[in-house]
Amino acid sequence: MSWSKNSILLGVLLFCCSIVIKAQDTLSAKTPEPSPFRFSVLTCTPGTDAYAHFGHTAILLEDTINKRNAVFNYGCFDDSQKNFILNFMAGNTNYLLEAESLDFFLWRYKQTGNGVTRQELSLTANESQQLWDLLVWNMQRENQTYLYNWLYDNCTERARDIIEKAIDGKVIYERSSISLTAREMLHEKLVNAPWLQFGIDIILGSEIDKPIEKRIQMFLPDFYEAELTKAYIVDTNGVRRPLVSETEIMQEPTELSREVASPITPTIVFLFILGLVICLSIIDIIRKKLFIWLDILLLTSQGITGIVVAGLFFFSKHPAVDSNWMVIAFNPLFLIYAIFLIYNWKTNKGEMWKKRIETVNLAVLLVFCVVLFLPYQWFHPVVNLMVLTLLIRCFVRLVFYYKLRITRKTEKE
Repeated sequence: MSWSKNSILLGVLLFCCSIVIKAQDTLSAKTPEPSPFRFSVLTCTPGTDAYAHFGHTAILLEDTINKRNAVFNYGCFDDSQKNFILNFMAGNTNYLLEAESLDFFLWRYKQTGNGVTRQELSLTANESQQLWDLLVWNMQRENQTYLYNWLYDNCTERARDIIEKAIDGKVIYERSSISLTAREMLHEKLVNAPWLQFGIDIILGSEIDKPIEKRIQMFLPDFYEAELTKAYIVDTNGVRRPLVSETEIMQEPTELSREVASPITPTIVFLFILGLVICLSIIDIIRKKLFIWLDILLLTSQGITGIVVAGLFFFSKHPAVDSNWMVIAFNPLFLIYAIFLIYNWKTNKGEMWKKRIETVNLAVLLVFCVVLFLPYQWFHPVVNLMVLTLLIRCFVRLVFYYKLRITRKTEKE
């Protein structure tokens, strides 16, 4: 982030705007006139980067007298911060408000093919002044950052809230309510990103499977944009006026922002893994010898997935990660078991412990199978394939440990 460019731009704009707005208020004390300043909501269409799949919202200020403008953007972050990835996963990432010129803003999104729509707000001179004052206060370094929350306090909701705070009256969103869950809304944006959708479904739990109210649905930029089209203001005198006075498409989206779905989907990959495990398990039973490295690989994968799921479940501030029932079958304990197998696979040690652990493993997987059919959380269909794969392999190991009585000596032969 460049502080110098933004500071110079904001300083010049601050000086010009404050003088003209104060003069306007003095001249129009008896006869109110429209403000020479126009505020608009800018909505950017989704892109192909992981963080850009859901679009973006910003606030545009245009000084029609001095022909200056600034785009206020609540979606900025510094990825060079120490431990940025860990902090982001833990929900401790600070986002900040920054300002840039409209030309630069449009140029940035043109490079990735994103479209930009402008919705001009029908604010009075006093409301424009109040919104400006709020943005100026928010741009001060001590007020510039906020703790980002993807569902309840993101860049779109920040823009909405500060606009509402500046209005003399109340904003009414009159668009018909649609019963949706946050997961359904996310899936709609990830149709052509099956791996990203799969990853999100793995880490987010039952909290996002309940229908959310209209206001929370505005966490997605295009939902907020749609709400603005029919929203209106009821001022302190009870007078009603539309919130948006004009809509303009400033930039059309291009092919660069349209993601092509990968032909290799999670379903295809995990179906292949399931088929491979079934074939190798049959061979194991025929030859009476385990492919021990297959078990170690599966348990390691199960444990690593568990580290992510359990880590978010217990330590992250992000919404929905602490209501994830996946933590039952995917937790770090399976990684410990994989290490135990590696340590003992060439010896006769630990046979009794392996039997006990496998019995517990089977019980855990069966309990999770019951959870899959409960209405509390929606699971990605691939999760069924993952659990079935683990169940088959767990059952095969139990057959060896309890029925066939295969010892390590026999395995060496």
